[in-house]
Amino acid sequence: MSKKEDLKNFVPSKPNKLLYPLLILVGRILGKIWINAKFKKDDAIKGRKGPFVCVGTHSCFMDVAMMMLTMSPVSLNIVCGRDVMTWGVLKPFVKAIGLLPINQFEMDLASIRSMKRAVDKGCSLALFPEGKFTLDGRPLYYLPESLAKLLKLLKADVVFCHNNGGYCARPRWYHGFKYGTVTNVSELLFTKEQLATMSDKEIYAVLKQKFSFNDCLYQRENNLRYKCKDPAKGLHYILYKCPKCGVEYEMSSDDHYLTCGNCGNKVEYTEYGEMIPSEGSTTFDRIDLWYEFERESVRKEIEDEGFEMRHEVVWEQQDAENNYNELGEGEFYLNQTAIGFIGARYDNGEQVVLEVPIIKQPTIVHKNYEAIDLTIDGVVNRFSFREAKYSCKYNIAVEELHRKIKGLPID
Repeated sequence: MSKKEDLKNFVPSKPNKLLYPLLILVGRILGKIWINAKFKKDDAIKGRKGPFVCVGTHSCFMDVAMMMLTMSPVSLNIVCGRDVMTWGVLKPFVKAIGLLPINQFEMDLASIRSMKRAVDKGCSLALFPEGKFTLDGRPLYYLPESLAKLLKLLKADVVFCHNNGGYCARPRWYHGFKYGTVTNVSELLFTKEQLATMSDKEIYAVLKQKFSFNDCLYQRENNLRYKCKDPAKGLHYILYKCPKCGVEYEMSSDDHYLTCGNCGNKVEYTEYGEMIPSEGSTTFDRIDLWYEFERESVRKEIEDEGFEMRHEVVWEQQDAENNYNELGEGEFYLNQTAIGFIGARYDNGEQVVLEVPIIKQPTIVHKNYEAIDLTIDGVVNRFSFREAKYSCKYNIAVEELHRKIKGLPID
């Protein structure tokens, strides 16, 4: 059975009544051990019976758990990308915890039907419409307008959740947790009765305003400390361009410093989110400002109609059992109109071309170990760079090319 047929026939059910409360208990314990988890829950939520569709920003790894905790005792069916199904720790519990798979950044009518069936059965959903963790502590520039239509279709009360400080405690580029306060703020955004009287445009305007945050600025304004032994470790995954000499992918990170291998520019990153240059070095004041410098550089590059990126990759594909198998190798490429792969299969040498138009790809799934996932015809394809570099720039370039093609504003 193909992935699309599997999704088409998927019948969702509520999470297991024994396992789910156990997960909530474990979550509360770990929330205190790993981070200082706090909650500000809207009293209006308590007065509603549901079902609920909980929409949240995707600032960190704990978003799902924090949403589950704040909505307890209501259980949530988590809408997640198919890649989550490959996580070894979750595989035995996929059905028991009620995961609802969706193809990321691809038109997925089968998953929408599954969500509708779930809500009609009385299930409440956890939905993260940005589809990926933030890389720089700010929201994804692109919030699909179809989200408003989806919420009207589902006909459920809508709760909004955001974790202040979530990115600071568990940024996408870091392995592990930084101990500090993460405050989950939830509110009843729309009742199902209100949704029925509102236009798609009105709903989207409210959603767009809510999906606005800057965790790097939040940390600095509140002077918050997120304790760890190696605050800078991994920053080079996203801060790949030197602010002094402009050379790309010569940055490296250790426990406390980002250093350029070309010019020696050296910047300390502290537990308070500060970026402190060594003598003679140059930096930006925050991660998001450095990342914006990289984004602006890419915007200038794509003004050239001949813009193109190409790098050698290994091609893997997710199978029906949610395992990844190496199938071949070749070149991953990006140009003004498309992102894709051209290469050969290992088993028979057959030439393979996989391609997605940029107009249909607002962003990509970016892996810290320097790989990119593309969902094509319902199947997840993973492309791992031979050199452990490049995925962040591809990510920025895809977003900026999509913005350019669609004529979207630069916020």
